[in-house]
Amino acid sequence: MELKDKIQKIRKDNGLTQEQFANAIFVTRTAVSKWETGRGVPGIESLKMIAKIYKLSLDELLNANEVIEVAENENKENLRRYSLIFDGILNICALLGFVLPLYKAELGGAFYSVPLYEISGWLTIFYWIFPILTFLSGVLLLFIIKSEKDNFKKVVSLLGFILNALFVLLLILSGQPYPAVLFFALLFIKCFFARIKK
Repeated sequence: MELKDKIQKIRKDNGLTQEQFANAIFVTRTAVSKWETGRGVPGIESLKMIAKIYKLSLDELLNANEVIEVAENENKENLRRYSLIFDGILNICALLGFVLPLYKAELGGAFYSVPLYEISGWLTIFYWIFPILTFLSGVLLLFIIKSEKDNFKKVVSLLGFILNALFVLLLILSGQPYPAVLFFALLFIKCFFARIKK
């Protein structure tokens, strides 16, 4: 019998709905539904909780192949979570663009590097909007990190990536090399960690 069938049998033998079973082991009903349909595998802690509450050994729940599968899934999930946390932190780093003297400004015929708040002109609006939106996407990503809405996490992560890429393009086209380098570096690091999230 596969793990998904064992979990469903344990739940039904105890006369529990998915919601009741989920509450007993401190997970969501969605997680239990995924486990029972084979679209997900419980983590080690959830398996320990099931074994403890329903007086089973882990050997009764898992065969050798399933132990390996659970461990691999847990490792992949941890990598995804840590890469999303790092992605959120990188988005928050967009605030560095406000305080570091990166922007080129002409004063008295000479060019100086100044922080964003000392820049004027119509492009300044965009220099403010992109980092603020990138920062907000990072904060949102960190808030939803424990959510089971994987698609929403992907959308927020992608939004931060797109905002960062558009900002780099704007900075290059408007002749601001130093902030372009900073935000390109953030974008490059995001690309590297995007491979881990897959």
